Amino acid sequence: MRRLFLAVFSLLLVCCLVEVVLRTTHLFGARVAWTQPDREIGWRFTPGHAYWFFAEGDQPVTGRINSMGWRDREHPDTPAAGTERVAVLGDSYVEAFQVRSSATFVAIGDERLHPDGEVMNFGRSGMSPTEELIVLERDVLPRKPDLVVLVFTPQNDIADVNPATAADLCRPFFRRVSGDSLALDLSFVHRRDFRIREAINPFKQHSALVSLVSERFNAWRFVHRRQAVEGVRGMTREQRMCTAHPDPVFADNYALCKTLIVRMARACAARGVHFELASVPIAYQDELVARLRAEDATFDPEFFDRDLSELALANDFAFVALTQPFTERWRATRRPLHWQHWNYAGHRLVADLLFSRARLRAVMPEARSTH
Repeated sequence: MRRLFLAVFSLLLVCCLVEVVLRTTHLFGARVAWTQPDREIGWRFTPGHAYWFFAEGDQPVTGRINSMGWRDREHPDTPAAGTERVAVLGDSYVEAFQVRSSATFVAIGDERLHPDGEVMNFGRSGMSPTEELIVLERDVLPRKPDLVVLVFTPQNDIADVNPATAADLCRPFFRRVSGDSLALDLSFVHRRDFRIREAINPFKQHSALVSLVSERFNAWRFVHRRQAVEGVRGMTREQRMCTAHPDPVFADNYALCKTLIVRMARACAARGVHFELASVPIAYQDELVARLRAEDATFDPEFFDRDLSELALANDFAFVALTQPFTERWRATRRPLHWQHWNYAGHRLVADLLFSRARLRAVMPEARSTH
């Protein structure tokens, strides 16, 4: 019995020492989790929780999640009279943990529009149009924005709307019933892995060791799942969407994405809210475009910009093309605008494209005087 007690005590002591080391040094990228399971969108940020991020970029990024559960400054529930409110919705390109919170394109836009306007960040890694539609109706529209900007990311949005191709299955999916009729499937809450996430989350919220083990395991599962979806090396299935030979499964996924985007635009219109769409460039550097065209000569880096522009025109909402401006800036400076996600220069460029006062006046000409 005494041996068992000493063994347990020794194990606990070692765990405590490892916990201290991980918290103080962030060895192996360890950090206490700042996320929690969400039974509607899979997971969300923990309101008021501090974060530490250094998986990408040139330095660790720290800060605190706001009281609404987003990586943003505090905003009142409703805007002040005469203030134009812009809400930006999207995935990790909007969340932007790769750069300081003050250097994201959302924060730059917020500073530029002050004091007559504000820009709110509703970005979360891995969100597909499915979760974005839920977040729009649940979190964004109740905050009474004048304009909603949706940032579409072909690199993962197209895969993640379909359980057959999604990297993570602990999330909601829309399923086609007939035609444009869709049914929301929230059955992921009954999955064993989601229930395990709910069970260990309280420990992740207080332990860097538990968070590290959990994150590494989830990352391993993500990589293996993504490799299984992609199959062969070379051009990704998202990149093949930009050719004359798109993958038929991804073509169906993309059609569903467009249906969900139109639903978001209509949900905004029903509230008198302007809606705008932008798309993350699939390729903007000449060298990458040349490599992709060597695999398939029909590759068109501006496919998504053109196709989504036509979707916007047909459904009476605005679209901002990013690929050509990114290409022009790259050719002029020969400086990359991204690491894996946009770097500081990339965020400044996106802020210039989205948040000039003249352009916003064209998108939403009727300034709101009261709320």
